[in-house]
Amino acid sequence: MANQKGVHAGHRQRMHQRVQQYGLESLAEHEALEYLLYFTNAQKNTNPIAHALLEKFGDLAGVLEASEEDLCSVEGVGPASARLLHLLPQVSAYYHRSRTRDRRRMKTTEDLGAYAMARFQGISKERVLLICLSRQRRITYTAWLGQGMEDRVSLPVQEAISQALRVRAESAVLCHNHPGGNALPSRQDLEATAELARGMHTVGIELLDHLIVTDTEYTSLRQRSEMPVLLGDRVRLAHLREEETGEDPEEKT
Repeated sequence: MANQKGVHAGHRQRMHQRVQQYGLESLAEHEALEYLLYFTNAQKNTNPIAHALLEKFGDLAGVLEASEEDLCSVEGVGPASARLLHLLPQVSAYYHRSRTRDRRRMKTTEDLGAYAMARFQGISKERVLLICLSRQRRITYTAWLGQGMEDRVSLPVQEAISQALRVRAESAVLCHNHPGGNALPSRQDLEATAELARGMHTVGIELLDHLIVTDTEYTSLRQRSEMPVLLGDRVRLAHLREEETGEDPEEKT
């Protein structure tokens, strides 16, 4: 038994050295899981647990997206290990959010897209995010709106307008995700965008864009010329240019 513990200790030390020298990405998925489980299993051999987790949930992403209850159903996984694994995507999202939480000017759609991609990282259900901007296009406030499901989310128009008014936003950008992987807007997305743009326009706030985010890309309705332009009470679409050109889309219509 003592010899077995010595073998495990030597294996762990080699894994620690490997990660320290080459990074976690140098490990295969089962090795990465085995290594992460070291932090909640001081003595236990975590290699069989890692293989059991992958067999049940398919891959590392499936393991990290599983509920704590489902993780605990795997032999060898206790509450502490389940909590650690379940929190990792949230920790990653928190890290990326912290890196992008500054008052940089969002000069281009690309700036906003990068920011939105970071905010939605690790979120597996549809959510809606409102980004409020100052006159200089600096982020002044962000808010998650409503509660989504895996394949759909409703847009709380009045809540979005109230939030933007409360922080005295000059303009706003709407973002929501499509966890299924298709970043193209649906008819419902376009109709909701028009409704929100109209509502914000009545209170003096410009809806600059609506971004649809997946795990790997985003789509800008503005770049697709599908953002509504409000002329009095009428709504129509127009070709819009990037913010840094200084051109006002409404002046060109």
